[in-house]
Amino acid sequence: MRTFKTTLLNSFRADDTFILGRMLLISFSLILGSISLKADQPIMNMMPRWDGGYGWQVLYDTLERSKLMQGSEVLDADKSENIDLVHLQGVYTWDRSIRMTVKIPYVLRAQRENLDGTIERDKGLGDIKVALPLKQYFNLDGRTGSWTFAPQVVIPTSEVDQYNIYSSVWGGGLSVGYETETYNWFFAVGASYWTYEKETDRSALNLDFGINPYDNMQILLENDYHYKNDGARRLSVGPSIYFRQNLQTHWRLEFKKDYFVSAGKTGVDHANETKLSLGVGFVY
Repeated sequence: MRTFKTTLLNSFRADDTFILGRMLLISFSLILGSISLKADQPIMNMMPRWDGGYGWQVLYDTLERSKLMQGSEVLDADKSENIDLVHLQGVYTWDRSIRMTVKIPYVLRAQRENLDGTIERDKGLGDIKVALPLKQYFNLDGRTGSWTFAPQVVIPTSEVDQYNIYSSVWGGGLSVGYETETYNWFFAVGASYWTYEKETDRSALNLDFGINPYDNMQILLENDYHYKNDGARRLSVGPSIYFRQNLQTHWRLEFKKDYFVSAGKTGVDHANETKLSLGVGFVY
């Protein structure tokens, strides 16, 4: 998310006015791994963009996986999985090109119905993720942009139980991404590969594009393709809206739905996800 019109740009220091707003961290992992398939970072992927800046954000996610599947076969369209999450995330920027982020998830409620009719539940702290996003900015005639490189590590802090939203295993990631923007539009693209300790490797392709209708607003269409080595795959598509209330307070609303879903060849799992996410971030 970003705001590049004159009013917002003039609010930053002169040498920072060309810097990208929203930071899209789309990843290519080498020997490490990650819990998430998309390396979004506080604050709203964009702030702070100055030396010594810091901030924090709270995100609320509600997810519904409406089908129980094996591969591309639907075993039961009435067996769903419902998850409510809250995320507390913080960021500190030593230099506008070097920052550190911490992401702490908490499962408020998770419930799934199995094929035999039994119901399982999960609640509690998820796995913490720490990242070191590095950015290289560029400023062209009428267009700005950045490259992103972000090593990251996942710390297994969730409880090990029969049914877990988080894997409770060590992992990490090494991420790269590209984005560019003009006064009116935004475009970003990337790829990722993830590997886990005792978990299935994953990869993803990401494509985001949209418009900046106002100084303090951005509207995107986000497209994420996820793939696991066991054959599970899904294409998530949906809009997101970013709104800057003032220089300190930032809001984001996102809705996504899965298409072309497969749950993988080796087991039975819930799939066909619909996700609604609301976040507020504060930067100083």
